[in-house]
Amino acid sequence: MAGYATLKDVAELAGTTIGTVSYVLNNKSGRYISDETRRKVFEAANQLNYIKCKGASSLKGKERKLIGILVPQFENQFFTRVVVAAEAVFAQHGYDLIICDTFDDTDRERAIIRRLLEQRVDGIIVTPTVKGVENTELVRRVGMKMVVVDRPLEGVEDYVWVTTNNYGCGFVGAEHLVSMGHTNIGYVGWNSGIHDLDARERATLDAADGKAVVHVEDGEFSAEAGYLLTEKLLREHPDITAVFYGFNIQAKGGVQYLCDNSIAIPEELSVVLIGSPEWSYTGRNNFTRVDMGDMELGRKAARQLLDLIQNKSEPTSKRIIQACTLVRGTSVAQL
Repeated sequence: MAGYATLKDVAELAGTTIGTVSYVLNNKSGRYISDETRRKVFEAANQLNYIKCKGASSLKGKERKLIGILVPQFENQFFTRVVVAAEAVFAQHGYDLIICDTFDDTDRERAIIRRLLEQRVDGIIVTPTVKGVENTELVRRVGMKMVVVDRPLEGVEDYVWVTTNNYGCGFVGAEHLVSMGHTNIGYVGWNSGIHDLDARERATLDAADGKAVVHVEDGEFSAEAGYLLTEKLLREHPDITAVFYGFNIQAKGGVQYLCDNSIAIPEELSVVLIGSPEWSYTGRNNFTRVDMGDMELGRKAARQLLDLIQNKSEPTSKRIIQACTLVRGTSVAQL
């Protein structure tokens, strides 16, 4: 484990005193320090990945009993449940959570991670953005305990990843539609730029290969996009008999479009979605869906991070990929 660099480490590398390093890094004024000395201090701090500690000095070297958790879309019930389940596990062991929504913004993700490092939290759980590899590099360098949920850090070996089989989610949903006699299917997806999430679409095409035609419409991750993509899909391909939504947020908008246009489900159009938001099985709704086991995912992630923290385990390549489950509702007609 690399560990956090100290003021003493920076001072030794820069060839100066701890007091001078503290003075320079805290940007204090009133005392003359040469430009050359300042340059050496900043270079040494950068080389050592120095991160200022904002926690109480009395806690130095001790657990703070704080966990940082970063999710990309807190409004997405999938991630809300991951957080709720993880927090229940941490609470049993006396840990509190700092919950942060990155909004899938790469700059925000980087800034939050930096602040969590400054707070010396005991570990983090993160669902990374498209720049997650770059933004978590410092976490890995200083040896902070970390568990990655849902989306992987592509190209990185030594980290713990807990996820649901995204390819399996797409395959199971599409396979069900094909088994119900649907040979003309629409797929609404998200241009995520994340290879593992894009696997849902690839799996849909693989499951339908030679058995059904799939018309794909990809767009932004929002209910509004789901609404517009559904409208476009049905306008350009009026003969489709089913729509498969790869993401539940888009599905919400898509179903709203169907309701606004009095398109009966499943009599006129069958619907399947990946995810289990409450609206999909509330009231008269009973949608066929691919459940990703979000609560169990949160529990597994928390247990893995606790193991790293409490047993002081070194980072290792560990992949926990849980299966998804098809939940049959009343939104798919047998043709």
